[in-house]
Amino acid sequence: MTSFHDILGTDKNTSGADIKRRYKLLSSRLHPDKGGSKAIMQLLVQAYDKISQGKGHEEAVRTVYSKSATPESDKQKLQQLERDCLALKRANEELDRQYKLELQKNRLLAEESERYMGASEDELKWLRRENRRLTKQLDEARWKLSDTNRTVSAVPDREDVSSPLGEISPKVISQIKAIGGINLRRIGFMLMVPMLIVGLLFTLGREPWLAILALFDEPQPEPEVRVTILNSHPDDNLQSPDQPAVLTVSAAPDKPQPVQRILLERTVGVWQLRYFEDKNHPYIAVRSEKGSYIVKGCDTKFQYYRNSNLRSGRLAANLIFDRKERHFLVYNIPYGNGSFAGNWAESKSLLINREYFPNEGFADAYQRLEQICTF
Repeated sequence: MTSFHDILGTDKNTSGADIKRRYKLLSSRLHPDKGGSKAIMQLLVQAYDKISQGKGHEEAVRTVYSKSATPESDKQKLQQLERDCLALKRANEELDRQYKLELQKNRLLAEESERYMGASEDELKWLRRENRRLTKQLDEARWKLSDTNRTVSAVPDREDVSSPLGEISPKVISQIKAIGGINLRRIGFMLMVPMLIVGLLFTLGREPWLAILALFDEPQPEPEVRVTILNSHPDDNLQSPDQPAVLTVSAAPDKPQPVQRILLERTVGVWQLRYFEDKNHPYIAVRSEKGSYIVKGCDTKFQYYRNSNLRSGRLAANLIFDRKERHFLVYNIPYGNGSFAGNWAESKSLLINREYFPNEGFADAYQRLEQICTF
């Protein structure tokens, strides 16, 4: 027995939204305009109506009525309906299979998205911690710089300060006169003091004056006695003729190690294996169109050699300044874009500081560098 639920692929627990969705899918595929038959479309419409009325468990074939009373025609229509019903079941099974595949794909995409979001959140947390650390260092540097600065007050010009004598107020003139009177009394007092001292000298005699001068004389320092203690007998210091003389050799200070300098290339956009100028150490590098380099050595991570002739701008947070070499400003790339080999191997080119660096030849150059570094 074929019920209306079998035609649409539903049951009594299916919600109205799912029933409507399955009806739309089947009608869009079996519509007469798309190669279907009118009988199948009528059967679909009737099944949808019956299921909506709560009569989906009834048998679908017995509900089909014919105007003609001929048994042979009814038999043919019944067989046609059974074939149409079988076709609907197959289409329903195909839709179920596609629906399960889509559910599985969506589940895999959701799991992949969760893993990617987890990795992105970890990297975002690390970047936030690094940002806080760099902000703290920047605040400390600004505090030290502000502590060393000194405020300097501007000195006004003489032309602005000076004014005509007629503009001075009487109060200021009286203060100037008072200051002049004070200076005259001070000079008179200073002239009277030596005269009083000379008068006392003639009246009291020489002895009190000599006693006063003796108070200001500094006492003579006592002679310093130095005692030298010999740890050995003087005869032991005499060198025997058979004993060889000891030579003192002064060791020269170590010279500073030369800075590793890269070779300048004319080839643009190709990774190549090269050796530093001052040392026989290998490295791989690629040159951009603007003259900058990305360098990777055995003992160092990826570094960005920025051409100092370029116009300076705001750099990314993962570019940490290291040193200056010739006309390059060398920046370390400890994290982020371009910091590990996976970035270069999985992409055609990377954009670093508004410069494109291709990955052409990176795999071969990096493999050769690893082989040389291991030996």
